[in-house]
Amino acid sequence: MRKSLYEAIREGRFVEIAAGEFDALRENGVIVDDDVDEYAVLAGNYDRAVSAESEVYDLTLLPSLDCNLRCWYCFETHVVGSRMDASVREAVFRHVELVCRRDHIKYIRVELFGGEPLLYFREELYPLLRRIKDLAASRDKEASFFFVTNGVCITDEMIPLFAELNAGFQISIDGYREKHNAVKKIPGSDEDVYGRVIRSIHRLAESYGTYINLRINYDDQTLHHIEDVIRDIIDINPQRLGIHLERVWQTARDGGRRYDMSRVLAFIMANGFTVSYMNLHRKHVSCKASNANQAVISFNGDVYKCSGRDFSEKHREGRLEADGRIEWERAKLDRRMGIRTFDNALCRGCNLLPLCCGPCCQKQIDSPGEYERYCQKRLMEISLEDYLIYQFKNEILRRKIYESQHD
Repeated sequence: MRKSLYEAIREGRFVEIAAGEFDALRENGVIVDDDVDEYAVLAGNYDRAVSAESEVYDLTLLPSLDCNLRCWYCFETHVVGSRMDASVREAVFRHVELVCRRDHIKYIRVELFGGEPLLYFREELYPLLRRIKDLAASRDKEASFFFVTNGVCITDEMIPLFAELNAGFQISIDGYREKHNAVKKIPGSDEDVYGRVIRSIHRLAESYGTYINLRINYDDQTLHHIEDVIRDIIDINPQRLGIHLERVWQTARDGGRRYDMSRVLAFIMANGFTVSYMNLHRKHVSCKASNANQAVISFNGDVYKCSGRDFSEKHREGRLEADGRIEWERAKLDRRMGIRTFDNALCRGCNLLPLCCGPCCQKQIDSPGEYERYCQKRLMEISLEDYLIYQFKNEILRRKIYESQHD
């Protein structure tokens, strides 16, 4: 936007704006008519997005609550040796059949979580996902598959199967080699787990048109060594990999951080990779657990809504029946679905509301009324001005990366 147009908007001199520009600004919400109730618009968007009439169904599967690693910060209670038996896998398939019968559902997004979802991939999980993919295609639905994994189990033999599913990935590392290997250890082994995961990321990125979200879990020391991580992935096509920065929640900032987040973000982008930080982007809901068309099904048939808490009986919200129906615990479900996450004074008065939608429904269940505790502006380790500049530059980079794909 040229400076003269910006100043005309800021000072309310709308008559000086050319008709075409004015219409574009109005259409995109930069200029808003005085009689528009913007909160009502947001509320309406939210209600439609969480409604059972949405065209998207989000299904998270927990094939196992066991894991081959033992990260100190993991919030889950691991169930050693747990795996999804044939009866539960069949019930999951029946559940997807029921979803596919709903004409308005167009997209089925399947996320594989755990535990470590790839522990029994070839023999148990892949056949189920292949059936789901074929079923969706036969009903003119689009099924997508996304693995949240530590990357240790990935082998060359798996990659063609991932390609059949056109699967995407989130792979977590704990920063540079020494830090990662100190956190993510294979019990009874001194293997270089970091090197193993980085090799798997390269093989995936080179094999088919997948996308890998490389999540870097960081504390106050990790990001000092971001150069080491970038050096190990610099030869990967940025169309195939982006970076996400996520603070280990047990190390929440105490005001004494010893790194410059603006510098870290700029360094990543300067090396050609897009980067996401904080969960601020235009959306209609805070978290998919607010959606009616969403379920988390565990290896034993227990059903949840939130995947950010341990999968215990205390947090269970339903059971998967053999015919594919979910028998919800109605009181728990009604409580969750009755929360409009931004319907409070703090969020209603915030100009970042359309980018945030307030603390997720699970946080509001756990800590009623503690909106400020979970406010993203409070938790941001960068000034809002610098955050806006980073987001702008990141979007320019993203467009350049993907425009080159079409050239």
